[in-house]
Amino acid sequence: MKGEKKKMYKYELHMHTKEGSACAVDTVHDMIKKYKSLGYTGMAVTNHFYCGNTSVDRKLPWKDFVMEYARAYYEGQKTAKELDFDLLFGIEQGYGDGREILVYGVEPEFIAERPSLREENLELWSEEIRKAGGFVAYAHPFRNREYIKDPDAVPDLKYVDGIEVHNYCNQPQDNEKAQRIFGNSGTILIAGSDMHSVNFEKANGVLLSCRARTTAELARILLSGDFKLSIGE
Repeated sequence: MKGEKKKMYKYELHMHTKEGSACAVDTVHDMIKKYKSLGYTGMAVTNHFYCGNTSVDRKLPWKDFVMEYARAYYEGQKTAKELDFDLLFGIEQGYGDGREILVYGVEPEFIAERPSLREENLELWSEEIRKAGGFVAYAHPFRNREYIKDPDAVPDLKYVDGIEVHNYCNQPQDNEKAQRIFGNSGTILIAGSDMHSVNFEKANGVLLSCRARTTAELARILLSGDFKLSIGE
């Protein structure tokens, strides 16, 4: 019908669960139920990886480490299916000086076959993920925390496809700076929440015109730029 509003599907791109992030409070099942209650169609689980605040034992053999890291993604599928919710695999990986990237588009098995990805090597991560058709974004640029040596440093855009210019847990001035600096850069702008517990009623995300049922589909949509940002809704 003419004038009818087209349905959009809301996805969280940045969140944590206790199965993979040492700083997270709630399980993947709790987080799925919370996001579903707020009208989200899906979420990418982006727990802290090897070079971040992971809750997974780094002494494990590499493949075992990756599979344990992915436990939230795998174990959450039953709850997600019951709620008709798209649970996607993602990664938040540190690359030095307290800075991090967000990764979408590959499955845990892809990471498990590449032990070199345990390194704080932005160039390597960028090359491997993008070569596979994935999407790499800088997480929360200009975040001011004591563990970040130079929060005002402008990251090199050649290594990423996107920038998380709206992070719900960032200070407003940090997000405003990111929007101001990267808004006209030609780089894809995304939004995420960085939630670590179910204690929230509003969040960020992206609005898609179709469902992303796999992380590969999510990466393809993000790379196309065919989405809208959902800020504080």
